[in-house]
Amino acid sequence: MLSLFSRKKRPMHLGRYPMEKIRRVDKTTTLITDQVKSVPKRAGFFVRAFYGDIGERAGEEIKRFVTKYPLSAAMGRVHWKQVPLHRGKPAPTKAPIPNDPKAMSEHIKALCHFLDADLVGICEMPDWAWFSHGMDGEPITTRHKYAIVVALDQGWDTMEGSSGDDWISGAQSYRAYLKGSTITTVTADYIRRLGYEAQSHSNADGDVQQVPLMLLAGLGELSRIGEVILNPFLGPRHKTAVITTDLPLEPDKPIDFNLQNFCEKCQKCARECPAQAIPYGPKVLYNGYEIWKPDVGKCVTYRVTNQKGSACGRCMKMCPWNKEGLMAHRIAMWMAIKWKWTHPLLIWLDDRMKYGVRNPVKRWWLDLERVDDEVVRPVSGTNEGDLHLDRKQRSTRPLAVYPPERLPRADQMEAVPLDRKQGIADGAEAERKLRELKSGQVGG
Repeated sequence: MLSLFSRKKRPMHLGRYPMEKIRRVDKTTTLITDQVKSVPKRAGFFVRAFYGDIGERAGEEIKRFVTKYPLSAAMGRVHWKQVPLHRGKPAPTKAPIPNDPKAMSEHIKALCHFLDADLVGICEMPDWAWFSHGMDGEPITTRHKYAIVVALDQGWDTMEGSSGDDWISGAQSYRAYLKGSTITTVTADYIRRLGYEAQSHSNADGDVQQVPLMLLAGLGELSRIGEVILNPFLGPRHKTAVITTDLPLEPDKPIDFNLQNFCEKCQKCARECPAQAIPYGPKVLYNGYEIWKPDVGKCVTYRVTNQKGSACGRCMKMCPWNKEGLMAHRIAMWMAIKWKWTHPLLIWLDDRMKYGVRNPVKRWWLDLERVDDEVVRPVSGTNEGDLHLDRKQRSTRPLAVYPPERLPRADQMEAVPLDRKQGIADGAEAERKLRELKSGQVGG
């Protein structure tokens, strides 16, 4: 965070975090080829749980995933009420606004910060970042040119008191989802009133894949956690919402703060993952891009069927970049960004200083569970784990990967069970493909 003196001289469009000090690059630090394919919403793994693809138990538990914790249910109810406002027709005439994409980008970013966004970035919309089909199986035909990506902090203080997979976990997500939906719904409506097409995309309803858009909008790099973009100031402790629009804007460049080298050496999220769904090993080539691909089937199964909590965000809790911004932490952050040789020391210190242990002072919430329309004390108890320093790393542990050609089609409304054996074979193949691609690039 910036000092009060610095903030007095800081334009609103820059926000509260000094992202302008992070190195900008022409290409993302994640390799993205021209072979990336768009996928239908039916292929999402939470959707697959609902259709019974991940098993009977996950299929039943997904129905109460949000509502089993009363605070999540309360925020989710308001969040879903905003869905009808995500879309709308633009005003018939355009407002007299500056004919300058840079000026309008700064204006929209300032507006989002005014509405309490933590981070805002802009990118052009690649066609593959749109879902190909909606939940009704019909093609998604909207194709706006730009994406405005808003990131919201899930809350340092509360996460410090949590184990990451206890009863407050889901509510932390929904706090950020609700704030993100409110900001993007209002901003999209505002842009439409200026005479331009705009649509809000939230956790409740959206037509775009938000993870790659955060990467392309220069708000972070892809991390070992896999399908999570890590920001230098918030770490992985955030959720996103997106506005797509045809309002002429100036895109931001991607960033490079040496995270790929850091995550290559650090395996703390993999060690601490309760589902052991995060890879210890190398990246793979998945759907035309490189990624430390998690075993999404195992991850979603744990999050949906977690009997001692309301979801799981333990990887975010345990990440060495999940810090609150004290001077000592900020110095360590800049060391990690500027000098790769400090990474092993900083990773070792993170465990040595016992970051990831719960802080009881920050624990304010009640452990409650909704069962059969009645709120009771949790039937199975509460997750209370801290660090697993004695857990051995298993770099050869097989993880399943489910490539696009094996995902459900948009029109498949029946269950399409996971083939884990095939997924493990596809994971090995995905690793081989990336090695071949990288060796070919080096050789060329």
